[in-house]
Amino acid sequence: MALREIRSPDEIDYGKMGGLVPVVVVDAVSKKPLMQAYANREAVKKTLETGYAWFYSRSRKRLWMKGETSGNKIRVLRVIADCDLDALIYEGLPSGPVCHTGAKRCFHNPVADARDEELWRLLVKAFQEAVVVPRKGYAGLSEYLYVINPVTDDIPVIEPLLLQLLADYLAEELEPLEPDAVLVPEALGLPLGTLVAQQLVAPMIIVRKRRYEAPGLVASYASGYEEGEYHVYGLTEKYKRIAIVDDTVSTGGTAIALTKLLEENGYEVVAVAAALAKPQYRGVERLRELGHEPIRVVDLYVERQGDRAVLRLEGRGKLEGRKATIETMIQNPGQ
Repeated sequence: MALREIRSPDEIDYGKMGGLVPVVVVDAVSKKPLMQAYANREAVKKTLETGYAWFYSRSRKRLWMKGETSGNKIRVLRVIADCDLDALIYEGLPSGPVCHTGAKRCFHNPVADARDEELWRLLVKAFQEAVVVPRKGYAGLSEYLYVINPVTDDIPVIEPLLLQLLADYLAEELEPLEPDAVLVPEALGLPLGTLVAQQLVAPMIIVRKRRYEAPGLVASYASGYEEGEYHVYGLTEKYKRIAIVDDTVSTGGTAIALTKLLEENGYEVVAVAAALAKPQYRGVERLRELGHEPIRVVDLYVERQGDRAVLRLEGRGKLEGRKATIETMIQNPGQ
């Protein structure tokens, strides 16, 4: 299928590199860079005509189509030029591993990375803005200190960079597990789960709290502050390996109910992942008893000291060893 031309390929400036322009191929779903190569005028024209990525090999001195020997073609959806018209981006859909090493992407050799430091800084800032309110407890709790925060509630509004860094963290942990789909409970898990699914280029299956007139699976649940039913629609034999992604693991009520539901119906839960866990409410421990160590970015401990709450943050995984303590007033409900 040919691409609709908005600008003629003859307008591209091939002169600065002796008839070539650099081309970066970006995944049309995850927006991650897949590879970099070079194209001449004819390669660009063939890309537009065929809808598949064509390049010019500097070593072999000839045109080549990505996947012509491996079969791992890249279907191109869009071609973008930079401001000087001397570099291109192909946005495309790979049909298999892109790198000659067998990796999904050619860009997989870290050189420098400051994301962990920035993620931790933004996490601490987010919880400094949090509001703590007491709620009626469920699942055996007499009281549940609910921490309203940007990370899990988007209150105050979460910074886009923090949300993206949380998604980066979880997606990089989940990618080696190769889930077929990402299962996300509505509604608080959706902002993070959507980004994680996009980065993994995996379908996202939303767990609903109300029944639809469609075939699906049903599970009762009790979390730290509510109870009800979950309804799962859209699961098929195509999605046997499932990653559960949510905002928080607290009492574990949601994750445990969904894990049992999936496993009892023949699906494999490859991981339970969340931005945040509250181990004091035993959800982490209860998931371990089911054979799942939840992947999470940070652990949060909440302690009541009179009319004040003490929040203790402890980084996990790549953030291991980072700690912060925050004190705040406990607010009255509705205040």
